[in-house]
Order: sequence, then structure tokens, then C-alpha cells
Amino acid sequence: MNLPRYHWVALRTGLLLGVAGCAGYQAAPLNLRDPLQASVAGLRHQLPGGGAVPLTAPLSLPDVAALAVLNDPDLSAARAQRGLGEADLLSAGLLPDPSVSGGFAALISGPGSVPAISGGLVQDVSALVTYRVDVRAAKAGLAQVNAQILWQEWQVANQAEQLCISLDGDVRTIATLQADHDALAQVNSATQAQVAAHNLTVAAESVSMADLAAVDTALNTAIQARDQDRDQLDALLGLQPGTDVAVVITPVQPLDAAAVERAMESLPERRPDLVALRFGYAQADAKLRGAILAQFLPVSLGASGGRDTSNVWSVGPQVSLTLPLFNRNRGGIAQAKATRAQLGAQFQASLAGADAGVQALLARIAALQDESATADAQAGAAVEIAAQARSAFADGALDAGSAAGLETAAADRQREAIALHVQLMTARLSLETLAGIGLPPIALAPMEPAP
Repeated sequence: MNLPRYHWVALRTGLLLGVAGCAGYQAAPLNLRDPLQASVAGLRHQLPGGGAVPLTAPLSLPDVAALAVLNDPDLSAARAQRGLGEADLLSAGLLPDPSVSGGFAALISGPGSVPAISGGLVQDVSALVTYRVDVRAAKAGLAQVNAQILWQEWQVANQAEQLCISLDGDVRTIATLQADHDALAQVNSATQAQVAAHNLTVAAESVSMADLAAVDTALNTAIQARDQDRDQLDALLGLQPGTDVAVVITPVQPLDAAAVERAMESLPERRPDLVALRFGYAQADAKLRGAILAQFLPVSLGASGGRDTSNVWSVGPQVSLTLPLFNRNRGGIAQAKATRAQLGAQFQASLAGADAGVQALLARIAALQDESATADAQAGAAVEIAAQARSAFADGALDAGSAAGLETAAADRQREAIALHVQLMTARLSLETLAGIGLPPIALAPMEPAP
């Protein structure tokens, strides 16, 4: 091919620059080491904004929540989704590479004198037509991923605090059941001695043994519940199963109904899952605009030229676009409209569910507060009676069976109070999660669909 020298130089330079700009492969071997830590001291505790979570025992509920957010393995995997959103945003801002074509036709016969050559350079400019809506959709998609990750972090923090509360309730329940076991074991030993002395029948021994067996069954169940809650908390913190975490539980503060009402007024701006739906709606709106613009796509611009067999050179522009006569991307537009409508309906349903859930929790918390106060008073009275029964038993004024019965009754009242206290604190934490209490507003203005 008889091209001028500067044409060859330009072609070689373009090819070299194109190859130099291409990406290369880099291996990334998997880390096969077990990431679970053997103690709290090995956990990540540096906060993103500066400072650190203290690792000295006992930990507070907010400290445990922060450590769970920093170390939960599932959250680490979820954060990797942010890279996909960033890649989509990068892709939305890039033009496709131009395409180069060339041809050569050897002269076989006829009046021509030289072989024919042709070439062309074409650039698809469709991305310029949809650039703004594509970038807007990608930004909204990335923001949606970030909001979804924040919602997962918020839920993990709440779950860690709830598990701490459940563990505290498990430990206190086990203590009361162990006291029951000790009291009934003493009664059972005394009963066996009386049966051996022929002062009681075997039926009395059977009753005491059955009572002791029932308490032992309840004690084993409580221990299993404690171990299960501990293992779940360890999993959230990235600790090996069976690792104990010392936590201090602060008393429940009175409910501030006014603060909850204020939080509900700004709920769509603060609760991450609702914010994520709003970003998703903004992304769907941008994609609808892109689908409307796509009626005219693809659009390409370029230039082509060459030499015919008579040694005549020619060059000129080249334009191609789609005429929206038949298809007009009606299927894509309809799908984009349906997606936007579905996300709008999903947002309204989630908002209504959040409001209904908060209202139901407010009613439940009010009832639990009354029930818990009553149970605490009853447990306190039962403990006093049990103390009097122990004194009477020590003075010989009360038999062992009656004293043990009063001890067991007091422990039952204590367990009821513990269970109600756990339910109350769990409901309070659930209310904070649903109402987004403690979360600041999230900026949405640049992403909202234009009116």
C-alpha cells in the first residue's frame, strides 16, 4: 500500500498509544487465613472520623455496636458492593473507543492503474447524547448502595445491642434458676432423709425429685440460650465462638415521646433504607429520560476516504443515526416507566410500614413499662417473703418444702421481671432503629428528580 510516510508514522503512533493505555491483568490471591479473633483486644477499633473504641472491659452498649459495625464480616462483604457502584459511575462518564476501518482492493483488470485503498474513522457519540442522564443515574445508584450499606450498619449495631441485652437477661435468669436448683436440691436431700427414716412416703420423694428435674431442665435451656446469644454476638464482632464479652447495661431511660415525634417528621431524610429507595427512584427517573433519548440512538460521526483505481483521492464526513419511525424504543421506555412507578409505590409502602411500626412500638412500650414496673414490685415483695421464709426455716418454724416453695415463687417473679425488662429494652432499641433516632439527615438534593 503506497501511503505517504507521515501516514504510516501517524498510524504506528496511534496503535502504540492505544496499546499503552490498555489495562493489564494483576493477580489477587484469596486470603485463606481465618479472620476471626480470639479476644476483643484483636478487633479493629479505630473510628473513621478519628478516635477509637475503648477495648477495656466492661464495654458499653454503644461501644459494642461500634465494634460490630467495624468488624462484622458480612458488613465487610457488603461494603465491597460500593466498588461496583463506583465502576458504574466511571463507565457512565466514558466515551466508547473509536473504530478504524481500512480496505485494499488489488487491480485485476480494466482501465485502472493502481490498486484501490480505503479507510475510515468512526466515533460513536451516543454517550454524549445521554451523558448527563447516565452520570446522574450512576451517581444515584452509587448513593443508593452507600445508603443500603449504612442501613445494614445501623441494623447490625442494633442487633449487637439487642444481643447484649438478651445475654444480660440470660445470665440473670440462670442465676435465679441456679438458686432454685440449690434450694430444691436441699429439699430433695432432706426429703430423702425423711423417707429413709420412714417419716415420709416415697410419693413425697417423687414430688421433690420432679420439682428438681423441672428446674434443671429450665436451667439447661437457659444455658443453651445464653450460649446461642453469645455465639451470635461473637459472629457480629468477628470473634471466635465461645468468646465472652463483658458488657455493662445501663438502666432504661424514660421514653421521650416528643423526640420520637420529631424524628418521624424527618424520617424520609434520615432512615437509610428510605433514603436508598429515594436514590433508587432518582436513578429510575434518570434511566427513563435516557430511554426517551435512546429513541435516536445510536449516533455516530466520522470520516472516510480512499483512492480508487484511477488514482483519484477522496475524503469526507460520515454520519449515522436511528430514525424513530417504528420501534422508537417504546419497550425500553415502558419498562423504565414501570420501574419508576414500582419504586415509588415501594417507597410509599415502606414509609407507611415504618410509621405503623413506630406507632405499634410506642403502644407496646407503654404497656411494657407498666407491666415491668408491676413485675419489679411483685418480685421485690416475693424476695422479702422468701427472706422471711429462710429465717423461719432456720429457726425451725417452717419446714424445708414450704421454704423452698417460697424461694421458688420469688425466683419465678424475678424471672418474669427479667423477661419483661429484656422485652422493654429490646422494644426501645427497635423503636430507635425504626425511627432512625441518632441518625443525621442525608443529602439528597442533587439526586432528586427535577420537577
